Amino acid sequence: MQINQQFEFVKGPFDTETGELVCVQNSTHTRVDLCFKANMNIPFAQIKLFDDGLYVSAKATINDAYALGQEICKRWNSFKK
Repeated sequence: MQINQQFEFVKGPFDTETGELVCVQNSTHTRVDLCFKANMNIPFAQIKLFDDGLYVSAKATINDAYALGQEICKRWNSFKK
């Protein structure tokens, strides 16, 4: 299936049957992003496992968020048509 993305600097289709999903962890900004891998990592979703907005909570949950992202990517990439 083709997904057409139109982000600020990225436009064009992403083929879900041949494309790969990757998880990118940024510990400095306590972010875990799910990205389409197509010549560069195009982020489309962020995983956040806390709700109080505190840095200490973000730091405490970033490893679990990354593990969840890795599992999502593994299942996405192993799915065959």
